[in-house]
Amino acid sequence: MHPLWLLGLMVFALLGREGAANGNYVLYANGKPCTFAQMLSSLATADVVFVGEEHDDVQAHLLELQILEGLYQEHPQLALSLEMFERDVQLPLDEYLQGFITEPQFLACSRPWSNYKTDYRPLVEFCKAHGLPVLAANAPRRYVNLVSREGMEALQKLPKASKVYLPPLPYSMQLPEGYSRALDAILEQAHEGQNRADSMPTLQHMKEAQALWDATMADSIARFHDRHPATSILQINGRMHSDYGWGIVDRLKHLRPKLKIVVISIQKMQAHEVPESSALQAGDFVILTYPEEGTVGANAAP
Repeated sequence: MHPLWLLGLMVFALLGREGAANGNYVLYANGKPCTFAQMLSSLATADVVFVGEEHDDVQAHLLELQILEGLYQEHPQLALSLEMFERDVQLPLDEYLQGFITEPQFLACSRPWSNYKTDYRPLVEFCKAHGLPVLAANAPRRYVNLVSREGMEALQKLPKASKVYLPPLPYSMQLPEGYSRALDAILEQAHEGQNRADSMPTLQHMKEAQALWDATMADSIARFHDRHPATSILQINGRMHSDYGWGIVDRLKHLRPKLKIVVISIQKMQAHEVPESSALQAGDFVILTYPEEGTVGANAAP
């Protein structure tokens, strides 16, 4: 029997494919089985907690709410930071959280993702109910589109008022070697089979656009922490932005090397799939979710 299959069977036998809580997932810390309560205890001492998700993973979104609730119990001075909102909608987001505008008005102003209502609204509503700040951390997509078409140099030509929503320019393109290779593989695949017209973004421009997302979110987190050093930050983003300590995490470590950062990687698995050993190294904590009947209950965490 393959050793990874043996490991998977042992974990399922011990944990009932429930990891730390009732639900279809298994939780690891540094490659070894862990409980949800143990993870929360560790997260409570972090300055910044990254949760990397796959955006269509229903169980991941339920787990994110549990993590937010659990962290709040452990450390009430907490802020939520989201890839899903862009810097230029921070004002209406704040106005909604403070009760000045209605939810329909907020949504009309903030360009929410199509799955906001089901997947991210519970997080924002929890913060609203408990008076927690929420960061609209990402770069406005119009500037990301500009970079994908013309390269990062085009940002320098923007008016000063536009640059308020961006990190300091020019941002670095010195990426971790593993991240650079992974981006190359993904972006090259995205190019395959498409119409290679002159207007199609180059691979380098696409890579610079990805880096703009990373740089902006790292800058947003760093600036917020400078203003609120006693407040912990829970950052939620696609896991490509934070797995293996790459992307936003790498940039934040360069910006604020003294911060204590913890990375969680939530990975969607197929039924009976056993992960490769490298997948279990994607974060300080790795949560594998499985598509079986039932979901992670709101009160499942011990």
